[in-house]
Amino acid sequence: MQPDQMPDSYRGGRLLYQWRWVQIQPAVLDPETGDELEPAVFGPRCPDAPLDVFAATPEEIATVLAGNAAVRALVAAALPSAAPLMIQDYDREGNLVGEREVIPEPPAAPVVPLSELKAAAVDLINARVGDLRGLHITVTVGQSATYLEKQEEAERHAAGDSGPFPYLSAEAATTGSTLDEVAALVRATAAAWTATNADLEGRRRGALVAVEAAETAVQVYQACTHLRA
Repeated sequence: MQPDQMPDSYRGGRLLYQWRWVQIQPAVLDPETGDELEPAVFGPRCPDAPLDVFAATPEEIATVLAGNAAVRALVAAALPSAAPLMIQDYDREGNLVGEREVIPEPPAAPVVPLSELKAAAVDLINARVGDLRGLHITVTVGQSATYLEKQEEAERHAAGDSGPFPYLSAEAATTGSTLDEVAALVRATAAAWTATNADLEGRRRGALVAVEAAETAVQVYQACTHLRA
């Protein structure tokens, strides 16, 4: 494996690999003398579960990314030296004027442009907030409008309006509840949802502002911790 085959993240950036420099094969020893016949073989592996940026702390994210960089450096140092290339130099007339030996650079670690990393983080954060909202409300076409209609009816009912209340009446009829009970439940649910959604929106905005201000890849990943589980 080479450094350019060891990315930091997957699943849109939500999960971070935790690369480790581990022993892949033990040393081969002489059974009689105990002398080492063949050295142990080490290489990069991911023995630990990936780190979820929405569950980790900023410090944990920084530690994992620094560890990944250190392992990639070990991989680069362990690679065999590349065969030198002979470069021929010509003058303007096309005449060969000399040759020189050049050692190719080893493969570099994968580098995602910061702008692309930020764009991916924005999509990831918005999707995460959508998932969290889905834990509290039904996210389907037309459902949000239905919630607003029911809330409006419940508010009118509480204010003494005589109706009609088609949504509340239909729910009362199918659940065996009274109109008063349904209206009270809708108002209580709406109040609880408003508090929950306000918290989510505040954390979403905090994460997006942090992404915009980020100057390093580490800071982009750390911005996601605003939405820690």
